[in-house]
This record gives sequence, C-alpha cells and structure tokens, in this order.
Amino acid sequence: MKIVLNDAPYEFVGETLRDLLVHLNKSEQGIAIALNQQVVPKRVWHSTELNELSQVFIFESIAGG
Repeated sequence: MKIVLNDAPYEFVGETLRDLLVHLNKSEQGIAIALNQQVVPKRVWHSTELNELSQVFIFESIAGG
C-alpha cells in the first residue's frame, strides 16, 4: 500500500504501525508515532492498522547537549 511517511510517499507491505517499524528496522525505544495527526500510544502500535494514504510521522529522540 502507499502511505505518506514523514511527508514523503512510501510503498509499504504490512498492516500495522509495528509492522512498519520492523520493515524500517527501527527500535521502539526513543520514538513517538503520529498517525493522521494523532499521537498513537506505544501500547497499541501492534494493533493500529494503516490504510492507503495513511499519514505517518515518526519522531526520534536524539541525545546531545
């Protein structure tokens, strides 16, 4: 399916936000996800389904000073 990932078109084969993270090889630590402009709690990433043209933003924390 085609989704919009961080404002860019992205082709994705999977169903859930968790599937997307696995596909992207991203750790669940230190990130937040917004789906269609709503922050999604980590506890429901495994069951939150994506649809054609879903808008996903992945925010990653960065250590520094």
